[in-house]
Amino acid sequence: MKQIVTLILLCVCAITKAQGLVSIQEAIANYDYETALKLIVKEKTVTTKLLFQKAQALKGLNLLTDALETLRKVTTTEPENQRALVEMAECYKLLGNFTGALGCYEKVLQSNPINKYARLQQINLLCSLERFKVGKSACEELMKSDSSVVSKRLLAQCYEGLEESDSAITCYNTILQTTPEDYLSAARLANLYIKINKLESAIKCTEAYRERDTTNLFVNKQNALAYCLNGDYPIAIKRYEYLVNQGDSSRLTCHYLGICYYATEDFYAAHDFLGIALKSDPKNVNLLYYMARACAKTSWKKQGVEYMNQAIQLTIPSDTTLTRLYIGLADCYKLARMPQKQIEALQEQYKYDSRNTKLLYQMGALYQDALKDNKKAEHYLEMYLKTKPKENMEETAQLNNKGEIEVGETAYYNAAIKRLEQIRKDRFFKEGIPKRIEEGF
Repeated sequence: MKQIVTLILLCVCAITKAQGLVSIQEAIANYDYETALKLIVKEKTVTTKLLFQKAQALKGLNLLTDALETLRKVTTTEPENQRALVEMAECYKLLGNFTGALGCYEKVLQSNPINKYARLQQINLLCSLERFKVGKSACEELMKSDSSVVSKRLLAQCYEGLEESDSAITCYNTILQTTPEDYLSAARLANLYIKINKLESAIKCTEAYRERDTTNLFVNKQNALAYCLNGDYPIAIKRYEYLVNQGDSSRLTCHYLGICYYATEDFYAAHDFLGIALKSDPKNVNLLYYMARACAKTSWKKQGVEYMNQAIQLTIPSDTTLTRLYIGLADCYKLARMPQKQIEALQEQYKYDSRNTKLLYQMGALYQDALKDNKKAEHYLEMYLKTKPKENMEETAQLNNKGEIEVGETAYYNAAIKRLEQIRKDRFFKEGIPKRIEEGF
């Protein structure tokens, strides 16, 4: 009798446990991740399957770090668990850690080299990380057993990244010959043609696609841009207006539609669309320029002046920016042992930072020590001494940002005086006593 009771209890436990697992699966299948986690907590025995389900639920709730930690427990006991590795890769991707994701896919491929999904994800990540050479090799390996459109398109993207435009164009055209409905290849091919300024080719390939489908957003964007850049503004306007009517209010669409309207002298429409584009890109000089011109030809003439001034301010670097650039340039020339070029950089720096009178001393010292040009050295050292204040200056020393002792201004003036004395002394002994004095004149 006891044996029968025990058996019944075991059966009941097994059925209850099975029902619990089914409930967890149903909750995950219905995206009810919170319920799934609550049910998982109630389970006394933690299995690999249970950990995997927990990770799925955590990932579904966007608790990616926790999901990763759970998946690591799975791969610790089952290092070749491909589902766990793929889920880890997805978590890494969502966290923006492409290198971590790539490592997971590569582990999958080590145990299963023919896993097409892992290979495609690997190549996509390599492209995202701009490791196009490795991506190209992986594509070529994949295409030994797979000649699908996806594989060919990835190879074309690798060629693009390697700036092998002709090879990329060949790839895309090959795809479109057999699969003319592949809108991604048509759009990328057109974009590539635009980059290399083959606008007629871009128009031709997008129009060929439009014969099959006039609604595709990606192809229409490239088609409109090609017409715009080619100066076919009426057609470009027609294409961009279609995009806007379909709900496309992106910056680039509004930007180029505004320029097309400006080119066809519809200045009020140009003002409206350029204004929309400027809201998302307020420091775009090209946008500001056309907006200013459009305003000047409409009712917003004063605003036009403001926009043009903004464009000018953004185009001309500030004195502070130029000063910093010339400081860096002078230092580069110094390290490269190019004193003449170093002096030229210091001269440019002085134009934008004339309060830094030590630059005059530096130029004088360079002319004297590096170029042995005492005449120019004397000129700059004299200029520097003219900046010396009339009142007495106390010598001070202080620490700069690097923690180094920085000599006070007086030391530089004293050094300039000593350099001038040395220059004049050298000139006296080199030139000797003037002839007029020897002859008694």
